[in-house]
Formats: sequence, C-alpha cells, structure tokens
Amino acid sequence: METEEKREEENLVGEEKEKKSNIFINICILLVIFIVSLFMYAKYIGTSGITVKEYRIKSKLMPSNFSGVKIIYFSDLLYGSTVFMEDVQNLRDSINELKPDIILFGGGLVSNDYKISKKDKQALGEVLSSMDATLGKYSVSGAGDDILFDELMNLGGFSILDNNYELVYYEDNTPICLVGIGSYNLGKYDFNKAFLFYNSRPDCYTIMITHEGDIIDNVLELEHKPNVIFTGNSLGGEISLPFYGPLKVFPGSTKYYLDYYEIDGTEVYVSSGIGTKEYHMRFNNRPSYNFFRLKYSN
Repeated sequence: METEEKREEENLVGEEKEKKSNIFINICILLVIFIVSLFMYAKYIGTSGITVKEYRIKSKLMPSNFSGVKIIYFSDLLYGSTVFMEDVQNLRDSINELKPDIILFGGGLVSNDYKISKKDKQALGEVLSSMDATLGKYSVSGAGDDILFDELMNLGGFSILDNNYELVYYEDNTPICLVGIGSYNLGKYDFNKAFLFYNSRPDCYTIMITHEGDIIDNVLELEHKPNVIFTGNSLGGEISLPFYGPLKVFPGSTKYYLDYYEIDGTEVYVSSGIGTKEYHMRFNNRPSYNFFRLKYSN
C-alpha cells in the first residue's frame, strides 16, 4: 500500500516536472519567435515607407511676406543602403504633393558601401531634378559626400551652399537668408564666409542648414546666431528604444540627435533621414523628412 502511494507521488512529481519543462520550452519558442519577428520588422518594414514630420515655425522676426511659405528639409538619403530607385521616386512624389516653395537637402547622398552604377546615377539625377520648388533647391554636403555629390546636385538643380549663403526673396524686397555650413566631421566649415552677409544685413532672418549637428555649439558662440538650424546625420539612432531613445549616436551627432531643441532663442530641427548606415534596420523610427510652414507672428 505504501509502495503504491509512493509510486503515485513519484508520478505526480514527474508530471509536475514535465509540465514545468513544457512551459519553459514554450516560453523559449515564443521568445525566439518574438526576436525573429522584431528583427524582420526592423529589417524590412521599419526601413520602408516614408513619414512626414510637420512643423510650424512662428516668429515676429520673420519677414511677414514669408508667412505661409513651405520648406522641405530632408537628409541622409544614403542611396544603396536600404534605399533604392523606387524609394527615391516615392520620396519625390511625396515631396511634390506638398508643393513646397523651398527644398533643402542636408547631405548624405549615397551610402559609402554602395558602388553606384552609371544607370543609377542618371536616374537619381533625373529624380532629384523632378523635385519641384517655386523658390529654389539648396543643399550642403556631409562627410561621406564626394565629387559625385556635386555632380548629382548639379544634375538635380540644387545649389550647393557649403560655407555660402543665398538671399531668398518672396513677394517683397525683404529676403530671408539661407546659410549652408560645410562638414563638421571633415573640418570643412568656414563661418566667416558663410555668414558674410551679416556685414550688410545683420537683421536678416536666417535659416542655417548643415549635415552634422555637433557644430551647433560652435555656431551658437557667434556674434550673430541663426534663427533656425536644420541638421541631419543622426538617423534618429536607426533603432530607437521606448523610454531609452536612440541605440546609436553617430560621430558628428553625439549631442543633437533628437527631433527638436530650443537653445537661447535658436530653434534646432534634426532630420532622422531616409536610409541607414550602421545596422541597416530601423525600429520605432521610420524613414522621414521634415515639412515646415513659416508663420509671421507679432
């Protein structure tokens, strides 16, 4: 009798162990499925499509005639990473639907790991050329941009503003000033040349574009500071974890990598870009560009 009870007890213990073992195996299987699903999402879904981040820039310092002007700023196309011709065409279509007055490209044109073909080069130039803006298209280069950047920008009808400026007029004699700053990572920046217009127009409302945001602290030490700064390069860390933020910060964007900052009256907007360069994945951070509406506010 005691032997029989002992056997029953042993059977119950065995069943309990088997049940716990099955639960553990099921948890492991679910965990593997979750990790694989997360990877597949970040690799194939997170890098696809395009998100438009819309902002309104309001200022009493802005010329009132520019109220309502629309500006597109995009950066880090990184063609050949997770971005190819169909993606660039979709980007063009999305931008043109918004009917921008000014298009600004913040550098990072072709992935460093991609050898672009002559066919791709021609097609890319044509797509850039078909991006429409009523007041003009401008760009600055990043650390990875070379002579091909200049060639494609010229084909695309973009004026390169590396360490240069442009006075942009709209329906009046009062312009805004677009300033381009060369690559911070390469040390190819010249503030004296870029902000030369301040000698004659110290009160000009100024929008500065640059590729790497870490130059911003240097800019804010200048006597005359831009009203608005657009920058890129950060890619939003590519993978952005909830409650933590970007998983990766890239050289040149170690301090300014979030979407928006306001520093001593200067507004900073950071583009998280279109392509990828480290993980070739995106999570919680879809490809995007920034769309701005200017608003005079007294």
